[in-house]
Amino acid sequence: MSAAVSSLELFRINQTHSKCDVSTRIAFTAGVTSSSSSWNSGTLVFPKVITNVGSGYNPSDGVFTAPMAGVYVFFVNVQGYSYQTIYVDIVLNGATKVRTMVWGNSPYTAHSAGPNLAVLSLQTGDRVWVKYHAGQGYYTHGDGPITTFSGFLI
Repeated sequence: MSAAVSSLELFRINQTHSKCDVSTRIAFTAGVTSSSSSWNSGTLVFPKVITNVGSGYNPSDGVFTAPMAGVYVFFVNVQGYSYQTIYVDIVLNGATKVRTMVWGNSPYTAHSAGPNLAVLSLQTGDRVWVKYHAGQGYYTHGDGPITTFSGFLI
């Protein structure tokens, strides 16, 4: 009986310590609000903020700045504009970490989506954004963004 009580007490202690502290929750999702057939340079800014817990994402410049050190997951989804091809990168402090692409050269690939995900170890103040690499154009809906950028601390 005492072994069962000890085991139950150990389980309770582990559960207490494994609960996430609300003050360390960091997460965001943002989307673009209008399509562009000609975008072909710079940072892709996602002005429609859906979630921004911890206020790390800046919708004015499209950059996430890590409020604290840790391991983060970032996800980008870009929907190509009509039959156009586009490549974008998830960038950490200016260095490309992953790339995604939409190949839109036929009626069967019109408005295809290009998703990708990166797990990155960040220090406080590190900056992550989505950058143009090649091609042009993206598609979205203003009321329910398709081209999106998300991230969260794990």
